[in-house]
Amino acid sequence: MKKIFTVLGVVAVAAFANAQLMYEPFNFTGSVAGQNGWATHSGSTPGQVTAATGNLSFTGLAASTGNSTSVSSSNTEDINKGFTAQTSGTIYYSALVSAQNTTGTAANTATGDYFLHFGTYSTGTNPQLSLFQARVYVRKGVGTDTVNFGILNNSGGTAAPTFVATDFPINQTVFLVVKYDMATNTASLFVNSTPGSTEPTTASATNSTGTTVAPAVIDYFCIRQGGSTGNFQIDEIRVGTTYAQVAPTSASLAVSDLNKTKSNFVKNTFVKNDEITFGADAKDVKVYTLTGQLVKTASVKANGTLNIADLAEGNYMVTGTVNNQAVSQKILKN
Repeated sequence: MKKIFTVLGVVAVAAFANAQLMYEPFNFTGSVAGQNGWATHSGSTPGQVTAATGNLSFTGLAASTGNSTSVSSSNTEDINKGFTAQTSGTIYYSALVSAQNTTGTAANTATGDYFLHFGTYSTGTNPQLSLFQARVYVRKGVGTDTVNFGILNNSGGTAAPTFVATDFPINQTVFLVVKYDMATNTASLFVNSTPGSTEPTTASATNSTGTTVAPAVIDYFCIRQGGSTGNFQIDEIRVGTTYAQVAPTSASLAVSDLNKTKSNFVKNTFVKNDEITFGADAKDVKVYTLTGQLVKTASVKANGTLNIADLAEGNYMVTGTVNNQAVSQKILKN
């Protein structure tokens, strides 16, 4: 079975070599956690991060679809969404953000507070989201009703974010692209860079002050509501292994469409209730252990489920066909 899984892995890599790891247009409303693969990992009141009608857009970036989400420093819920684990190289994410006001936003100091980042799920008896990398920070700008963005690579030591030189008015859409180099444990932030295939030669800010060792795996994207992050609208989240994948133009929508299909495959990549929930009709669904053993087969309907109560806790690979496209998704049963 290991040989079969190896072949499957080659096919999956070929299918997604030029594709984003994640695309989230928020094609739903209400609590984000529990929909399209999102889950709560901390906070005393789940369901505070919500999606509602309305979009953000940026000149040159592929047209926005779906809705958007919002966060507030008065809330506590932090949420995450998994994607295919990355073990080396560089990994990027992007998002459109707009500060609604500066109420609750950290003062213009050296620290600020962070609201977007990568994460790694630990293994063991009590797995939990940990090792937060490539954190986007925000603080009040120098001018009235402005905000300032910064980047931090990792925690540890005397870690402190590096902020960009420019302040941005509230209620203005800002395009953020973050690059994290796993080999050098360095994070870079590009603010309002030009979408397309060419990565800017110079980042708006770069940081490597955190001394915590870079993780062996990065496999989650997170939205955080910190006590001083303020109030933000967030839209069009993308994760990829190249700048072009997270800053696509309209001409590269074919790649985005493939990832919309993937994002609608498994809705709950962190399985807590013994059932995998699917966001689209899927044929030839198969569940494999990470050693290549086939443990489940099925065909499912949109919003249908597959019971995996008989499987041990741990990571699995789920494959299938959605809209005649081969898709795969890693899940964690807890």
